[in-house]
Amino acid sequence: MNSKLKIATFLIICLIAIIGAFLAFRQNDNVQSEANATRTVLDDAGREVLIPAHPQRVVLLNASHLDLYYYAGGADTIVGKPTSEALAEEVKEGLKTVPEVGVIHNPSVETILKLQPDLVIGINVPFHQQLIPVLEKANIPVLIKSLDTYEDVLDTLKFYGELTGKQEIANDKINEIQQEYSEAMAKTQGQNSPKTLMIWGAMDSFNMATSKSFAGDLIHRLGGSNIADNVDSIAKDNSGFIPLSMEYIANQDPEIIFIVTHGDPEAVKANLDNTLRSNPLWQDIKAVKNNNVHVLPYQLFAVNPGTRIADALNILADDMYKK
Repeated sequence: MNSKLKIATFLIICLIAIIGAFLAFRQNDNVQSEANATRTVLDDAGREVLIPAHPQRVVLLNASHLDLYYYAGGADTIVGKPTSEALAEEVKEGLKTVPEVGVIHNPSVETILKLQPDLVIGINVPFHQQLIPVLEKANIPVLIKSLDTYEDVLDTLKFYGELTGKQEIANDKINEIQQEYSEAMAKTQGQNSPKTLMIWGAMDSFNMATSKSFAGDLIHRLGGSNIADNVDSIAKDNSGFIPLSMEYIANQDPEIIFIVTHGDPEAVKANLDNTLRSNPLWQDIKAVKNNNVHVLPYQLFAVNPGTRIADALNILADDMYKK
């Protein structure tokens, strides 16, 4: 009897061991399958791109996407970041040890390849599209995503939550942004629509931002009458920016002027002073005479502010609708 009991016990132990090994194998197989899972997405360059369902090594080529991916819970999978000052302090600190891959206009292919990413995310501009053939030869998918509107920010944040597998974190941030957006928009209620101009300044040129630009769209949402939108539609064909014309500005006589500097802020401001303030027409503009010319923070307006869109809206609303 004792012998039979021992044999039965031995067989049960063996069976338990076999079942345990089988379950462990299945679990490992499931983990491996999940790690290898992919999805096909249509990017904003009109390409169907096969990407990992949950990327583990992500390189982001511009500050806006880096901000959104970080706040979608992706900090631990970001292995490459752009060289940029247009980042929130929290993001800078959280990713301070992450290698830089170069400025937005000139990312380093060599650096990206060394990082061995399983996904690279850029924006719909030629200097990011040019990376596609080289990186795809190395089996590195490149996803091109535009961020032209407030809705793009929310949709992209949701998408990144899916990639990180942390939808709850992304949804919490979306709800926070929507609440802040509503509070900023409330400042426009019962207010008259001011005639507004946004000047986009760089060292080599000055342009007027239309509502097709991200910052111009914010002015439009806040009820501002953007004088750049009144230019002949042929001249501004699908462009977010059109060349600055002092005669046109003087004729439109905006009540508020916003200035965004791109590049070295101090150098651009000095060039702006020399170019605009020396022109007699500038001095007669209503916004200038009433001291309603505002230089906007580079970090929020030189690029899409990402999750800080409400901060940008509040700055514009406070200046447009002063009590």
